[in-house]
Amino acid sequence: MLFQRPEMRRRTVLEEKAVEAKEPPPSPKGGFSIGKILLVVVLALVSSAGGGVLSFVLIKQALPPVQAAEKAAEKSEKVEQEKFAELLEKSAVLPLEPFVVNLADTDAARYLRIKISLMVDDKTKLKDLAENQALQLKLRDVILESLTAKRSQDLINAEGKNKLRHELQEKVAVYFRAPKLVDVMFTEFIIQL
Repeated sequence: MLFQRPEMRRRTVLEEKAVEAKEPPPSPKGGFSIGKILLVVVLALVSSAGGGVLSFVLIKQALPPVQAAEKAAEKSEKVEQEKFAELLEKSAVLPLEPFVVNLADTDAARYLRIKISLMVDDKTKLKDLAENQALQLKLRDVILESLTAKRSQDLINAEGKNKLRHELQEKVAVYFRAPKLVDVMFTEFIIQL
């Protein structure tokens, strides 16, 4: 077998070439082919588009309850305003004499001049309230006690005035059974600083 014929050798070389052609060429190690890069880009685009569509659908579904809540709030506010309008038609206002008080400031003498009106829920009883001297004096006493305990810093801003309004309403409402006290209103509010 040492000496083979050249035809035999060619067959083997041809056979080897045929065998090599059948085997896939080895891929380069660590490199990316264009096909893989395109696949990754397409997958990224599809997934981001899917996420966008999903978020759009979820937001669209969440909006109707929010809009319904806003409409319900508007309706309840409108109903409240209508009830208050009806109450205003039936109610009456009892204006009190103006109050001029020293405030509780310690650094300087400060004064408050305030006019207060009390709204009650029944017009027909207003005359009785206005003529009831004992009630008028008790209301002035309770209000004066509250006002003289305040400092000018407590009353300067709107929040302080609203606190005072609610405080007076709580303290004064005790003396109104029929008619009931609806609101405490300030018709004049002057602080001397």
